[in-house]
Amino acid sequence: MNVNLEGMKFNHLTVIKYAGTDKFQKRLWECRCDCGATTYATTSALKNDYKKSCGCLKHTSNANDLKGQRFGMLTVMKRAGTNKHRKALWRCKCDCGRITAVSSVDLVTGNTKSCGCLGKNYAKRNLMEGGYWNG
Repeated sequence: MNVNLEGMKFNHLTVIKYAGTDKFQKRLWECRCDCGATTYATTSALKNDYKKSCGCLKHTSNANDLKGQRFGMLTVMKRAGTNKHRKALWRCKCDCGRITAVSSVDLVTGNTKSCGCLGKNYAKRNLMEGGYWNG
């Protein structure tokens, strides 16, 4: 019995359309993940919770929700999807007022502490201390 799953939601995946069969002749569905990525899943993988997302849940979970936390000059506002490496991105507001998207890895490890203004301020200060700044 073939069931049409189009439009149905399974965890973080919404079924877009039927996409043929896989190498085992199981019905395959094109799905859109809540993070915005497209992925494919079989009927059984969707119905039995074997596939819950495009894979983005492996990199972040509710336990790793960074919303409201501060990292350097950045305050995390909300989740902003995933980057090309499938790492969680977070929309952050910098103390200078700018909005930027930063991966959770860069926030947690301290690789990113501002929208970029912090590095510019360091450079400006170093130039001024060296007597090179005329501004």
